[in-house]
Amino acid sequence: MLAFVLQGARRLASKGRPLDQQPFLILGAGLTGLSAAHHFGEGARVLESLDQVGGKARTRERQGARFDITGHWLHLRDPYMLEWVPKLPGLTLQKHDRKARIFSHGVYTLYPFQANTFGLPPTVARECLQGFVDARLHDLESGIAPRQRPEPETFEDWILQKFGAGIAEHFMVPYNQKIWTAHPRELSARWCDRYIPVPKVEDVIAGAVGASREALGYNAHFLYPPSGRGIQELADAVHRNTDAPIELEVKVTAIDLANKRVQRADGRWEHYQTLLTSLPLPVAIDLAAQVAPLPEAVAEARSRLQSTFVAHLDVLAKGSNHDQKGPWDGDGQPHWTYFPEARFPFYRVGSFSAVEPNMTDGDTRNFYVEFAHRGGFDPMDQFDAVAAGLSDAGLIDGPDAIIDCWGESIAHAYVLNDEHHGAARDLLVDWLASHSVLSAGRYGNWEYSAMEDALLHGRRAAAWASERLG
Repeated sequence: MLAFVLQGARRLASKGRPLDQQPFLILGAGLTGLSAAHHFGEGARVLESLDQVGGKARTRERQGARFDITGHWLHLRDPYMLEWVPKLPGLTLQKHDRKARIFSHGVYTLYPFQANTFGLPPTVARECLQGFVDARLHDLESGIAPRQRPEPETFEDWILQKFGAGIAEHFMVPYNQKIWTAHPRELSARWCDRYIPVPKVEDVIAGAVGASREALGYNAHFLYPPSGRGIQELADAVHRNTDAPIELEVKVTAIDLANKRVQRADGRWEHYQTLLTSLPLPVAIDLAAQVAPLPEAVAEARSRLQSTFVAHLDVLAKGSNHDQKGPWDGDGQPHWTYFPEARFPFYRVGSFSAVEPNMTDGDTRNFYVEFAHRGGFDPMDQFDAVAAGLSDAGLIDGPDAIIDCWGESIAHAYVLNDEHHGAARDLLVDWLASHSVLSAGRYGNWEYSAMEDALLHGRRAAAWASERLG
């Protein structure tokens, strides 16, 4: 009698499975897929379409400088992640205090805007402070305790309720309209509380007179590798400490849910017992539709998913970030800066070398300049606007300081949390799960989240697969 023994209770194979059926097949070697493979162990296998691991947490070298795919600053809060990640063999992380700024009305102010109006033109600062006070007095004068207020339905409702009309007008609405490519009134308020800091009254007053407490929000501190090799080091460290085989440059063209298999671009099929996909949720649904027609409700939910592209222009410029004093308050340039005004086509500029000087050769500095769009946008067309904007903000010494630049777009970068988002996402994720497929990660779970969340998604995916396998 033939017996199959897989070490570890969670990796027991079910009786009668095909000999080539993978207990846990993973699509994507980003942080979610790598974490899932690490935490599952033997019996996992990863297929990655690119020629290196990391997903969006990758680093490329250009003219002697290293560029991540926009800003990837690691924030750890979960107790398990705080214990596991810093102790990964071969990984060194350095803690940084965030140096973020807003550039508007020709001046730099501290982040977050809502608690740092000092330095703005007096009329603007007054409108912001008065609006905040009015929003708080509304509850007192109407006799409504904050906990009794109706929950805001839209993002705009949430902004006005929390900050008032002035902060909404001068930062919250224009900045968020840039990044989401939609007015906040078109978006849900469900995601806001975790990611947008709401200051106390005393913080707003202190920030209006220049006595602010800057460390507000979830990203007040972050971790980053000091070696100069970028965030790629995090992905590489998880990879090195993972026994699961990872096959690179494998494009998946179809998912056959009924027969539990995925098709590679070369026509071969890979069988699985459980499947994790960290691909964008609509991409996974479309791959399933290559094999069988989608149920009507699934097709309808798929049509409801909306997201933006983020285009970024990577800029290499002359000079150092660290030998300059400027209007941004203090030595050294900001780690990243927000640009809410319409005169700037980009919404944020960050600098890898401002955080870690080893990201360039020391005589240069590198930036990422971010734009949001819905398609048909080439960031290289924005070179002149970027050169002028960086010069206007004092981040480079004129357009001639730019040595080179490179542009690309990231699909599905920001999910739109509109009125359809939650129900459509849940229906699709549940439908896939009913076929032993887990869609997880920022893109797979169709959410706005950070690198720590991706690692947590992977850990939970490993537990899910273990439970399914018995």
